[in-house]
Amino acid sequence: MISYVSFNIYGKNIVLQKKFIELFTDTTVNNDTQLSEDYVRNYFNASNDNVGAHWLRIIKHYLSIPLDNGYGSHQPVLLAASILTGRHGGPILEMGCGYYSTLLLHEIAVKQQNRYLLSSDTDREWLRKFEANMSSSMHQFRHINNVSEWDTININHPRWSMILIDHKPGERRTTDIIRLVNVTDVIIVHDTETATYYYEAGLSLYPYRYHYTYLGTATDIASKSNGTLIQNIRYLLELTVSLKVPRLPST
Repeated sequence: MISYVSFNIYGKNIVLQKKFIELFTDTTVNNDTQLSEDYVRNYFNASNDNVGAHWLRIIKHYLSIPLDNGYGSHQPVLLAASILTGRHGGPILEMGCGYYSTLLLHEIAVKQQNRYLLSSDTDREWLRKFEANMSSSMHQFRHINNVSEWDTININHPRWSMILIDHKPGERRTTDIIRLVNVTDVIIVHDTETATYYYEAGLSLYPYRYHYTYLGTATDIASKSNGTLIQNIRYLLELTVSLKVPRLPST
């Protein structure tokens, strides 16, 4: 019987005892997810071995295991960023809706953290799939009729806590990465393995960056001003790698 798991991250050897492994494996223990979210935020820099166990509990609560390796590969990034920015409860802008992002952000940011979320998309019928059951004063939806309307997507808030870049047309994404550099604490960009989008032209403006490749479709997370936040998000994401959280086979 396994009594502990040992792994190394950032040069530190971490050992999870059996009682902490149970946070991930025992569904009855996994109910108190709020405790784990608070623990990760409040004790993130503490020299203890428990952060990994609490992060596993959070993953199991919000995400499907094995982790999606394609369309949903940005979910761990969204989850880590939402947890670590949740204390101040800043607004979130979702550019490009989807089952893997809209449902997750609604559950954790709107319902759990009481944060404002604006979800936007160019496909009106696609947008309605989510709007019908989620629309409220805290979760609003906007249909983008033409490409030029992306230029005004951020006018209702002078600054965003998080922005997800996953919208159409894909060629427009770098324009918005550049345009929004000074109005967000952190930007999350999906599909960054797609060379034809020329993401580097925009992401190079962000001094603090991390390229997450544990799952098949790559995701970048970046900030112009908050290097500590990017470092902490990176730490959580690399825990998923070190702990070998199960993932679906690449297709």
